[in-house]
Amino acid sequence: MTSVALESPLRWAGSRQKEGDEKVRTLYSNLPFEGLKNSAQPNRQYAGNAIKTTKYTLLSFIPKNLFEQFHRVANFYFLGIVLLNFVPIVNAFQPEIALIPICIILAVTAIKDAWEDFRRYQADRKLNNMGCCIFSRKQMKYVEKCWKDVRVGDFVKVVCNEIIPADILLLHTSDQSGTCHIETAS
Repeated sequence: MTSVALESPLRWAGSRQKEGDEKVRTLYSNLPFEGLKNSAQPNRQYAGNAIKTTKYTLLSFIPKNLFEQFHRVANFYFLGIVLLNFVPIVNAFQPEIALIPICIILAVTAIKDAWEDFRRYQADRKLNNMGCCIFSRKQMKYVEKCWKDVRVGDFVKVVCNEIIPADILLLHTSDQSGTCHIETAS
């Protein structure tokens, strides 16, 4: 259970901490600091809300993918056969022919991994660019922003059946009984 004391600033103590551990997170509302540079924001030490589930970048794809593929015993076995075929005393057939199976396996697996990572990138981009309503002190109303632009301390308006890709502290509900039902999914 999370304990919350609604005062200015908001103080939050997580339940995963050991008893006697006095670590407290202090959160400030972003409303008084709207429009300031990032270096002047009180919540700047907290991570942003952009979601990134991809494993690779364009530069890291080949080294990371080969590293992962050669951790599989079968690929390491085929590599051993290829290396043994380059030794004249031990070779069973031409060394170049031994390269064909391992190259095909590595190429097909790399294409599959690249496609899966690209699909994750597309899903992340779609989720990060979904719209949400954040209260603006300058405009004195809720303005439309992307979920990736939500920062710790922002006031977010959530409507019924909306997907929320962030951790949110509920301050108020419009329900008559004061309840809010949340469904979590991975």
